[in-house]
Formats: sequence, structure tokens, C-alpha cells
Amino acid sequence: MSRTKELALFFVKGLFVLILALLPGAFVVCKMDPYLFLGTQPKPYIYIPNERFQIPGMARHEEYDTVILGTSMIENFSEKYASEKLNASAIKLPINASYITEQKLVLDIAQKYHDIKTVLWAVDYRTVDIEHGDIYSMNNVVFPKYMYDEEWVNDWKYIVNHNNFYWALKQYRMRRTGIDPFDYMVTDREVLNTWNWKTFSRELITQDYKDLYEGRKSVYDKINNLPAEVAKKTIDQDLIGTIKKYPNTDFVLFFAPKSILWFKLLDQMGILEKKLDVLTYIVDEASKLPNVEIYNFQNEFEFTENLNIYLDITHYNNTANKYMIDAISGKWLKTDPESFRKDNAELIARVRSEEIDNLVQEILK
Repeated sequence: MSRTKELALFFVKGLFVLILALLPGAFVVCKMDPYLFLGTQPKPYIYIPNERFQIPGMARHEEYDTVILGTSMIENFSEKYASEKLNASAIKLPINASYITEQKLVLDIAQKYHDIKTVLWAVDYRTVDIEHGDIYSMNNVVFPKYMYDEEWVNDWKYIVNHNNFYWALKQYRMRRTGIDPFDYMVTDREVLNTWNWKTFSRELITQDYKDLYEGRKSVYDKINNLPAEVAKKTIDQDLIGTIKKYPNTDFVLFFAPKSILWFKLLDQMGILEKKLDVLTYIVDEASKLPNVEIYNFQNEFEFTENLNIYLDITHYNNTANKYMIDAISGKWLKTDPESFRKDNAELIARVRSEEIDNLVQEILK
């Protein structure tokens, strides 16, 4: 036998042995389907609160007709409350710290597998303050693009995966014993990825503001501060382009009630007016489309100045989430290009008011 044939036979045998070795693990992953990616996980479903891996499978295999999209700003929404108030079957599909690029991919999956009536989309400056196509990757975040591309040929990356094998075994154990490993896995979608159990207080938000203002924390995980024209191009391609792609779906865009201290910090950095200019561009362009409503909660000072409902400078508890659903259900606080400009002028005046100046001076003592 020639040397070439010997080498070929060696590699074939090695490949055969490797496949045999991987088969048991692949079988367990396919059977337990830890992230619900394949649709083979037994019911009742068990979820892993790792959004970038969990969300695409949920978008495929859960039952719903209304989607809530966004970052951590939507994590505390109650699906049951939203479904009841909106007369819908709602699911929230958040990706913490995501850009619009990732959110758009989630929506594409949802639209492929479901007849989506309505999309509630929490639009934020930081999600469009990117170059078109950017994926969030700070803080060692990994985005499993193969789980979003709808190409079956690379699904082996999910099946032949030691981490997924590990979670499949943990799920199997939980189903057999009823014991939740590490008190981490979740069986109730209503509490999945929420953090209402955390402490919210004036002390926490004021310390966060002080740390950001004095440079002990970086604000650039929350904002990239690219030129406004870059963000507007991203809006055209990723937000407006996506809405136009699905003309039979109603889109509800909304700007969440981040705290007054967040807006104050942006003003102190010289960014606030640029941020509002970019959001105004969203309102201008989205208002031209017949299947869009827009809601502005940035001027709801009863929330933005109630520092006891915040975990940090931007994250609020679910009293704000319920209020937003109530407003959308009742169709109040809708905005348009004219009213949004008035809101912006009001917000800037409030941020620069003597009362807010005194508040931050007290915090920074």
C-alpha cells in the first residue's frame, strides 16, 4: 500500500473514531436541547438565563403573536400583564446590552416562524450609536451568530459543544430530581431574565452617577458617541429598513424612562443634544411609515426623578414597565415630529434647571 493510501486510511479511521466518541454527547444535546434551539427539548421547558444563546430558540419555538424587543430596558416587562392589556400573546425577547443589529436578527427569526401582529421595540440611542453591522462584544461577550443565521449546515456547532453537553446533563438531572442546579435554571418565562428581586434605591443610583461622573466607571459601555450621521445611517438600514421589510406588522417604538441623572450626565458630557437629535431623526423617519406608532417616556418626570425606582443610572424597576404597557394600551403619550421636539426642549430645560443642578451638587459633595 502506498504511503498516500496509508495516510488516507489513517485519517478516515481517526475521523470514524472521533465521530463514535462524539455521538453520545451529541445525542444528549439533541435530546435535552438546553437552549431550545432545535425544538426537541421536552416540555415543560427549562430556560438558561443566557440571553444571546437562549433567545433565538425561544423566538423559533414558543407560541406568541406579539414581540417585545430591546436591551435590559425590557427585561422587567411582564408577559402576562402585556398580553392582558394588549389583548395579545406577548413574549419578550431581550438581549442585554445588545445593538440594533442583534435585535433585528431576533425579529427576523420571529417573523420567519410566526405570524407577528405587533412588535414593541424599545429604541435607544446606544443601540443605534454604532457602525452598520456592529455586534456588541465588550466585557468578553460572545455572540453565537450561527444560532441566528438560519443556516442548518453550521448547527453542528450547537450539537458538538461541550458547554451545551454540560447544560444538557444539568437539565436532565433537574428533570429527574427537581433540583435546580446552582439555583440558576428557570422554569417560568414570567421571571426569566428579570431582576425585580434586586434592590432599587436612591443611594444606588446616586452612587452610580457619582462613579460615572468622576471616572471610576466608564460611560462608554453605555454609549459610543459616534458622529450623529453614522447613527442615522444605521437607523436607515437597520431600523427603518426592518420596519419596511414587514409592512403587515404593526410596530410600536418607544423611548424608555431612564433617570434624570442619566440625561444630566449626557449634558455634562456635551452629548445630550446629539442624542436627542438622533432620536428625533428616528421619529421623523418612522412617522412616515403607516404601520408605526411612537411613544416617548423620557419626559415622564414622575418616574425619571423618582430615584428610588432605579438600580443604577439607567435601570428602573417594573413599575415603569407596567406604566409603559398601560400607556401603549391606552394610546397616550404617543409622539410625532412636532410633539417630540417640544418634549426635547422641555427635557433639556429640566436637565439644566436649578433644581436638578442642586441635586447633582448635593450628590457630588
